[in-house]
Amino acid sequence: MKLLGKIDKKVFSITAIFYLSIFLFIIIVPNTAAKVIENVLNFSLESLGWIYILAFAFFLITYLAIGLSRYGELKLGKPEDKPEYSFFSWMGLLFGAGLGVGLVFYGVYEPVYHFITSMYAESGTAAAASDAIKQTFFHWSLVPWSGYGIAGLCIAYFMYRRGLPAMVSSSFYPILGKKALNGTIGKVIDAFASIAVICGISMSTGFAATQFVSGLSMQYGLDNNILMIAMAVIGIGFVATACCMSGLKKGIKFISDLNLWLVLLLMGFALLCGPTLYLIKTFFQGMGSMIGDFISMMFFLDANQELASRVGFNWVSGWTIFYWAWWIAFVPFVGGFLADISKGRTIREFVLASVFVPGILCCLWFAFFGGGAIHMTLFGGSDVANMAAANMENSLFIFLKGLPIPAITIPISMVLIMTLIITSVNSATHVLGRFSIGGEGEPTIWNRAFWCIFVVVNAILFLWIGGLQILRNIAVVFALPFTIIMLFMVYGLIKDLKTTGREACDEEDQEHTDLVA
Repeated sequence: MKLLGKIDKKVFSITAIFYLSIFLFIIIVPNTAAKVIENVLNFSLESLGWIYILAFAFFLITYLAIGLSRYGELKLGKPEDKPEYSFFSWMGLLFGAGLGVGLVFYGVYEPVYHFITSMYAESGTAAAASDAIKQTFFHWSLVPWSGYGIAGLCIAYFMYRRGLPAMVSSSFYPILGKKALNGTIGKVIDAFASIAVICGISMSTGFAATQFVSGLSMQYGLDNNILMIAMAVIGIGFVATACCMSGLKKGIKFISDLNLWLVLLLMGFALLCGPTLYLIKTFFQGMGSMIGDFISMMFFLDANQELASRVGFNWVSGWTIFYWAWWIAFVPFVGGFLADISKGRTIREFVLASVFVPGILCCLWFAFFGGGAIHMTLFGGSDVANMAAANMENSLFIFLKGLPIPAITIPISMVLIMTLIITSVNSATHVLGRFSIGGEGEPTIWNRAFWCIFVVVNAILFLWIGGLQILRNIAVVFALPFTIIMLFMVYGLIKDLKTTGREACDEEDQEHTDLVA
């Protein structure tokens, strides 16, 4: 334990015992465990999905309201504190942590899926293409980033302005007082957040390795088996551990910057080598359609089962509500990491940048890649959309094969998969390290390395037992109770802003008045 530095024994112990119990449950009775977890997941999505809808509507409205209010002028830190990262690096760190491999995993797949199995229009038509882009934009833009952002703001505010530990439980200080920091409730909340991080990042690592090996198999004919996937996971872990040990400002920043450059490079390639005018029109039309229909889409629950009757399953819980739960499952580490890298930013800058910059970048990616695949099918007589929709893991590679120089672009996209997941692992293990030491100070090099190795071993174990899907379901199951936790976090933030935040705003207004006078 000395190598790990000072450890918060309560948080560490509760996390270890709880997570070990889950793992043993899955190992000892795998079929029963899978069934129980799946039943809980289905119940939470289908019967309680309205909670996610209302919660995210509240998060989005409240987050933007705080950022645009007078509280937006407050700095996350002391008046003299400056941002530690350039805007580009800051966005690169946020973008890589917040999306991971989801961007390349779903970038082609989701738009073409909605295109060939349209919700309302006739599948495979121009109307279906418009609906597909609009729905994909909705799932990946303002809503998820508001969830990440408001959790990050809660942690950052109490960390930098109130001097409290960088823990989820610190947001409960205005509600519970010192019990939030030292009491059992606070420790359980932080342990719960740690478990959510472990499940989410282990699952992402396994899926990223699966997609990477699938690309190797398609492009170079290599074996696609559990051994190759395990080796890919080990490779991810090795690089991530090296980056973690080099620190946040060196290795992790370098990989994050590389991520953003690769994303911009591939988007530029898809735009210039694809149907450029069509892709530009698709982006702006999709944004306009989403904004115009945003309120009805936000609160759509298919109460009368029209959509379910049309497509043959509960589409809302299977797509939109599942996505909202999915985003919440990743909030503990993305929010915690966003807080960690945002010292010196104003609340307004934090809010507007964290919602609109990555949100718009996501929409551009889906327009250029998903829109490009749809164009190939709709106007080029190609079967790319159907092939991509039938093979999620290879959907991006299938699309790139329809463009020039796939021998170069596919390897670049595979590098992007690896750098994105490495960024996510780095971000998650940094947050786990912070949580394990009680949120005060920086985790030691060996602490971060320990969590990197733990995530890798955990991902391999679940791959070995064929349980990545179970791990994903566990992460999403945890989303419902964490949604409740987030609501209390936001309440705590608002409560503190109305007292100490208002006093700080009044002081700054008075200082400004004195300077003018």
